[in-house]
Amino acid sequence: MRSRYSAFVLADIDYLFDTLHPAQRQPNERSQLAATIYQTDWLGLTILDAKESEVEFVAFYQTEGIQQLHERSHFEYDDGKWFYVDGMMMKAIKLGRNEPCVCGSGKKLKHCHG
Repeated sequence: MRSRYSAFVLADIDYLFDTLHPAQRQPNERSQLAATIYQTDWLGLTILDAKESEVEFVAFYQTEGIQQLHERSHFEYDDGKWFYVDGMMMKAIKLGRNEPCVCGSGKKLKHCHG
């Protein structure tokens, strides 16, 4: 999960495509990624729970204000590699204004991205 998040941050379309399970790939997958990947400023990733082939995470990003992607992702290990299969969107987590900012600056959320 962390490597795919990093690939989104770095706009590494090839890595995202290569780690998507082959059964999930659409004919226009690369072009869809290319059309949208530069529109998001990723701020941070928090892993909430991880099991053998499941990861629950929240990824924070900024478009117009701070947004979050809270998902339980499913992965499959095949031929020595992990592949992203699918994910279930989950309810957004509540952030307190006095919590550390999601970007990792060390500042409180209200003084940084809040």
